[in-house]
Amino acid sequence: MSQPCISRREVKRHQTALRLQHCAAELTLEHGFDGWTIDELAAAADVSRRTVFNYFDGKAEVILGPEPEVDDAQVAEFVAGGPTGRLFDDLLVLAHEATREKADSDQHIAAVRQAVMSDPRLLQLVHERFEMAATLLGDCVRQREGDDFPKEKVRLLLRLLITCFDDALERVAEDGSTPFAQHFDATVADARTCLA
Repeated sequence: MSQPCISRREVKRHQTALRLQHCAAELTLEHGFDGWTIDELAAAADVSRRTVFNYFDGKAEVILGPEPEVDDAQVAEFVAGGPTGRLFDDLLVLAHEATREKADSDQHIAAVRQAVMSDPRLLQLVHERFEMAATLLGDCVRQREGDDFPKEKVRLLLRLLITCFDDALERVAEDGSTPFAQHFDATVADARTCLA
């Protein structure tokens, strides 16, 4: 099957968004999250302030990207017990879907991780996003497993998932030639070996 044709406009839009995100990560590493303005970002990326807001809702979204989304059909399949029938493996499928669109920007992901780890305000914003995502995933797990499924197990599953993400991000920083998804799969495989 052939790939759909992508217009030059879409390619340019994608490149501009990546340039804005890269510049925002660099500004954050140099000055901290609160140490730069949207005007400074626009100047660094050689675009207008208006262009920045045509692409992103604000500073946090420029750095972190839009909140990850998972297709409703995949969520429904997860809640129904699929796609593999194994809870953690099925959470991994959702995780892959949530990060799929970032596959061509692994170096940006590593730069964002570095920026987040160096700036308390940005770390707080990531924590808030994680709490929201964890609540939604926890609700999906309880819908799937039943209300009597222990909350401690839900929390542990989500922490394992986040630990695998964090380790995969470190691997991307060390080896940017391998895609994030492959690092993530390798991290999960290593965790399984350690726990076997």
